Amino acid sequence: MRFRPALVSLTGFATLVAVAVSGATCKGGDPAPAATPPKSPIEPAKVQPPEPVVKAPEVTDIPGVDISLVPPSFRADFVRLMNETFCYCGCPRTLASCLSNRADCGCVKCSERMTQFILEQFRVGMSTQDVEFQLLEGFAEGFNGPNIEVDTSNHPMKGKQDARHTMIEFADFRCGHCAAAFPVVKKLVETRPDVRVFYFYFPLGDDQSPSILIAEAAEEARKQGKFWEYAEQLFLNQHNLDPAKLMELAQKVGLDKAKLKDALDKHTHRATVLSDKRLGISLGVASTPTFYVDGRPFGLDRTLDSFVMRLDMESERGQCK
Repeated sequence: MRFRPALVSLTGFATLVAVAVSGATCKGGDPAPAATPPKSPIEPAKVQPPEPVVKAPEVTDIPGVDISLVPPSFRADFVRLMNETFCYCGCPRTLASCLSNRADCGCVKCSERMTQFILEQFRVGMSTQDVEFQLLEGFAEGFNGPNIEVDTSNHPMKGKQDARHTMIEFADFRCGHCAAAFPVVKKLVETRPDVRVFYFYFPLGDDQSPSILIAEAAEEARKQGKFWEYAEQLFLNQHNLDPAKLMELAQKVGLDKAKLKDALDKHTHRATVLSDKRLGISLGVASTPTFYVDGRPFGLDRTLDSFVMRLDMESERGQCK
């Protein structure tokens, strides 16, 4: 997915990103030496040195922000990020500048939300690199990322059909992180009636991966109206999902075992599973779980608070004050 212009100035991390995307490569053997330019008989014109860039003074005392909540070893990084990070709504001021001049800033609420997120991440022990990564993935390339359109018909859905917000998840039933996210998403839908969640299969591994057959079983469960019940059992038993276990869990949730066995024997739903994976790959999905919220990448830590925050951000898109 395309990187959008900097909402965040990330010291060090941005340098690594710049190197990664610069395209500079050495292929096979020694790199060719640089050509020596021919000497000119004409005296070159003198070039005036550029004017020095004057940086805005750093704001260290931010009204309304209790920096004592940040572990001492991270306070300097917290202050730096507050002075380098711009609000996700497009405000030309940094978070520190906005919150220090609230009367002159039109996006105080957005800046407060983003500041609280950064503070909380440091408070719970996230590293500076983790926080910077989430600012990039969750805000710069997430909330402000490109909007995608995905056909969600004939996919498992949790929530109300007419919910205002739509989330889609690409996941693998053998993925531990997907298993950890499952109850969080379940709680989110229970507490936020304005969101619906669609599940897309993304079996990790090659064409012989056992994750494919497991996803086929889940698709048969969807056909029988028991996807979410069966999915929960698959995640709870993800370290033991051989064909016999798939049948055992089917009986536990009330599936028609004969229909399931027939579907697995004939690989009735394999094309559906692999179609989901191809879609994910075309969108740039490379790991699981991967979430999209209203067509844009999620990119934050997969906690209930972060999902709720993102939904609130979407509800206020274009209306930040």
